[in-house]
Amino acid sequence: MTSKTNQEIRKDVSRFSGLCLLYTLAMSAVVTVYSIATLMIFIYQHRGGDLQAAKEAASQFLANDGGMYLCAVPVGLLIFWLYRKKQLFSTDLRHKKRAMTPKAFLILTSLLLLAQTFFNLFSQFFESFLNIFGLSIMSSVEAASADSTTWTMFLYSAIVGPISEELIFRVAGLRTFEKYGKVFAISFSSLLFGIFHGNLPQIIFATFVGFIFSYVTLEYSVFWAIGLHIFNNLVLGDGLALIYSYLPGVLVGLVHLILLYGGSGLALYFLYSLRKEISAYIEINKPESGSFRSAFMSVWFWLFTIFMIGNAVYMLFL
Repeated sequence: MTSKTNQEIRKDVSRFSGLCLLYTLAMSAVVTVYSIATLMIFIYQHRGGDLQAAKEAASQFLANDGGMYLCAVPVGLLIFWLYRKKQLFSTDLRHKKRAMTPKAFLILTSLLLLAQTFFNLFSQFFESFLNIFGLSIMSSVEAASADSTTWTMFLYSAIVGPISEELIFRVAGLRTFEKYGKVFAISFSSLLFGIFHGNLPQIIFATFVGFIFSYVTLEYSVFWAIGLHIFNNLVLGDGLALIYSYLPGVLVGLVHLILLYGGSGLALYFLYSLRKEISAYIEINKPESGSFRSAFMSVWFWLFTIFMIGNAVYMLFL
């Protein structure tokens, strides 16, 4: 790898990582302002009454409300729209002509179920490990897998969130990194996507599904990636929770295990049967030697990583 390419990789990774950190801070600022405004409204509604009751009511409302995130999304999209020189919603949305087949969709769905299974197993293992030190990861797991209980949270988690994340990480991110090879673009944008979630078990899960959505974006279309992301959150998330609510409690766990492990088994079968094609794809699209080393030398990448993982670790002590 030439010195110039080395510098370009580090520059692109630094810039995108810095923007991810900026978006995170901007989102935190929007959430803070939204929370203060909500608290003031509840205090006004309880004027002359119990101030503590107003605070508790506001806290309960905010715990299930997605309005703060809906307000933060436009800020993030504006940041990356400017970064991509206003191409985010135009030329960056170009898509391949490769058609999505029923078999391909089945493979991708099974991989999403494999990701959920891995998330569950990792969470259980890590919970047991943390219990040794008197800590627990369950609050992080619940935050990552909680069902939507309000229309604003449903709108964000099922539709707006997936669309915005695909535009930022699969459109802006992949377009930034794909000149260094598809494998590098898929890997690094997925890693940043995982870190962005700032939740220890969800970092692993989001990185995993990031590989899936990134591949779909490059080989099919970002619109298919958006659709698959919405399918994951809406159908495999809130949709299954709704179906389970109509089942007897004794059946819920059994049906869920059959679905997860059945889907995971199917995914492993597909991965094994397609191992030669996967190996050939990696070989054809691999980056130049030293690309990842150059990327990991980015100061802004590590600042973003330390900030997000630090926040994730802090959540363990809440």
